[in-house]
Amino acid sequence: MRKSKQPKVIYRKLGREQAWGMAIHDGNKGEIFIDPRLSPRRELEVICHEQLHLSLPDLSERQIDRIGKEVSRTLWRLNFRKVLLGKHTTPVKITK
Repeated sequence: MRKSKQPKVIYRKLGREQAWGMAIHDGNKGEIFIDPRLSPRRELEVICHEQLHLSLPDLSERQIDRIGKEVSRTLWRLNFRKVLLGKHTTPVKITK
């Protein structure tokens, strides 16, 4: 079984598209566009939503929306957050 490539996540303003996020599937890889002006919680929801579009392309928009919200609520409740590092800082190494 071939390993599929992770989608490239691109942050850019999507005002012209009137969207918070977009997913484009191109063969074995994909691209996810996220509007950088989103709040952290909405950003998590939109990333989940767009990844679901790439992973499960046969589902309807309504199904994707419901599942994306459920997944993002669960992750948020478990305190998953985006951590912004300073310019000259090194991420902490997590060991087992």
